[in-house]
Amino acid sequence: MGTVLVLPDLVSPLEEWHQLNVGHRELQIADYRELNGESGDFDQVTAATVHLVRKLPQPVILVGHGFGAFLALNVATTQFGRIDRLMLITPMYQTEKHLVLSSGIHFKSKGSFKATALDKVATGQLVKSTIARDLTNQLMHIQCRTDIFCGEQDRRHKQQAEDLYHRLLEGHLTMIPQMGTKLMTATFDALNEILR
Repeated sequence: MGTVLVLPDLVSPLEEWHQLNVGHRELQIADYRELNGESGDFDQVTAATVHLVRKLPQPVILVGHGFGAFLALNVATTQFGRIDRLMLITPMYQTEKHLVLSSGIHFKSKGSFKATALDKVATGQLVKSTIARDLTNQLMHIQCRTDIFCGEQDRRHKQQAEDLYHRLLEGHLTMIPQMGTKLMTATFDALNEILR
């Protein structure tokens, strides 16, 4: 059996993840409102996600997009043997130089956060707690296969996706034509091909 745990991006609608075909596995989409807790910081969300991974039917495949990919990498560095595979869309492993994770927050109106994981204020707080994070030294602890997906049009994440591919023991990079930072049909086709 096993579980596919989706860690969505903070500024993307959650309902689009229901088109993910997970085969015989259980699909679980992380609810950041539950994982965020009172502190509203990245360490809290990471600890809560680790706790969730330990409770889910094993093996667990983590699918992360944007902020969720950064979170998935952070979780995978400590959960040896519990994570069967990582599938990362527009991933980052460093946030020290610029706050790329917040790129979509400032331009969205408050009302547009109704379909996302958290409201605008909570999203901003969570993203601020990721400033100056660098997972470079922890990447060697990720032993599972890691599929990395990046859009050919995504100038913001392309370099980190390529670097991540080279740094991971079992990294596999797929460039998706016409894709930027947002999910599209081709993204789900690539994910579904692996998960079927």
